[in-house]
Amino acid sequence: MIDASESSATRSTRAAAPSVAPTLSAPLSAQLKHRVSSSLLADQVFEALRGWIAQGEWEPGKQLRIREVAAQVGTSDMPVREAFRRLEQAGLIVVEPYRGATVRVLSIDELEHVYDIRIMLEPAAARDGVERCDDGVLEQMHHHWGLLQAASERGDVVEAVRQDEHLLMALYSAGPNDVLLKMVRELWDTCRPYKSLWVTNAIEHGLATWSHITHLLDAVERHDSDAAHSILDRTYRDARATVRQLLDTQSGRNQ
Repeated sequence: MIDASESSATRSTRAAAPSVAPTLSAPLSAQLKHRVSSSLLADQVFEALRGWIAQGEWEPGKQLRIREVAAQVGTSDMPVREAFRRLEQAGLIVVEPYRGATVRVLSIDELEHVYDIRIMLEPAAARDGVERCDDGVLEQMHHHWGLLQAASERGDVVEAVRQDEHLLMALYSAGPNDVLLKMVRELWDTCRPYKSLWVTNAIEHGLATWSHITHLLDAVERHDSDAAHSILDRTYRDARATVRQLLDTQSGRNQ
């Protein structure tokens, strides 16, 4: 309702006001574009460096210097700094004051500890997920299984690990315990170098080494939560033994 005390000139001025928000000024638009581009570049550098570590092109203990890495990937220092920060968060490198960054050295003790916890948590998460999942969850798992097989066939370790995690998280997320999911995600950050070692070995030996996933999918389809629990328990115990053997072999070569 218009106030009668307003002058006709005031009302005319208000009516003439634009009804849409003003567009961004050119300098601000340019700044936003620069930020988006920088973020995308940092993402690309992170993926490249993570791939080098996962595929063994950078061996454990290798010292990393920002300027040298920037020259390798053809960028300025800034995207590499951001990539290093994310690699440290993912547990793939160690950054120490005055010493710089190094590729994290894998140890059998850490392997044992991290897989002990995986064996405690993930089969339980799978059981909870199977008990509450629907056809949509199974569809997601089959989708990621297809992408995992494609990555394995072309030898893409990083993508195979990613799709394996997506497949499992689709099942785990059907369960009710968000705290458990958070713990599993954090655990994966710690154990990803060990998972990458297992995946590299699995890719070298063909898709038959992924048979546990087909068994898991079958258990989910049958809503057999006990079978899903048993499959992951056995899988992680076997994976731990395989990675332990691989680490022993690497240690023998480095002596």
